[in-house]
Amino acid sequence: MSFRLTSLKLTLSILGLIIYLFIFGSVTYAWVTMSQINNIDNLTLIASMGQELLISTDGKTYSTSLSIHDLQLSHQLKDVTSLDGKTFQRGGFHDLGDDVSNEDYISFDLYFKSTAREHDLFLVNRTFDESERGTKVESQGVSFIPKVHYTEENHTLIEKDSRITYYAKDALRISFGELDDNNQLGEVVIYDPSENEGRGYGKPFGAYSYYIARTNASLPLPIEHPDTIYQLSMMDPYNPYQALDNLSLMGELKPTNTYDLNGNMIYQTKIRFHLWIEGWDPDAIDGILEDTLSIQLEFKLAHRAR
Repeated sequence: MSFRLTSLKLTLSILGLIIYLFIFGSVTYAWVTMSQINNIDNLTLIASMGQELLISTDGKTYSTSLSIHDLQLSHQLKDVTSLDGKTFQRGGFHDLGDDVSNEDYISFDLYFKSTAREHDLFLVNRTFDESERGTKVESQGVSFIPKVHYTEENHTLIEKDSRITYYAKDALRISFGELDDNNQLGEVVIYDPSENEGRGYGKPFGAYSYYIARTNASLPLPIEHPDTIYQLSMMDPYNPYQALDNLSLMGELKPTNTYDLNGNMIYQTKIRFHLWIEGWDPDAIDGILEDTLSIQLEFKLAHRAR
């Protein structure tokens, strides 16, 4: 949780899906901390299947990559939280209520199209190494010097004026869902790319413990938790175009009744993305305010698991 009264900036660099971003804070079903002003410097999106899978912001002009200028995202973000990956809230020193898209968190829509025979779209291949491909979320980490004693995971005591490193990547959340023909958002998946459920939403240590120790406030932990996935769909090792599960299924490309120059039917879908730093994450503490975060997302067409 943040205890600074002044506006702060976090620059997030992204490779593949390159984003400069920061959203910081913590909530009680809204918010208990100060608003932070944040910055997005650059964003690039790349369809990993090359010409077989193309992306667009308007459904007309397609490419294998997009920039922040194509997406027309706001550069100013504030602290948010979400239980459903669709709606975001804040409060505390602000009036309770819904946040504003691309003023308080990142939101953008992308069209995907293909003539391939596989029509189900997945977010895949979480990697923690330095390989060029894969879905990656990385950050350098920032040393944090607490002003009070507090507890971390496994009841570990963190002493005042000690030094501990926190990472923005550990508090990041990504949600995605398919839009219908009326542009209505259907079922949404929330993904925690840290893939560490033990340090997920609403834990009593880390940022929460520090906030309680710092303010002596009475702040109950949330009872309701968002439905979150902690791993991406796996593909059949004997058939890389067959999913073994549908955890990170994003949507289904549907026939458009239009054809390419070779007479192949074009299939298309539209996906909405949200990205934010979850304030109820135990890593959402002052130490990540100046971290540099790199994000890359890999998409794949395959047959869904039955």
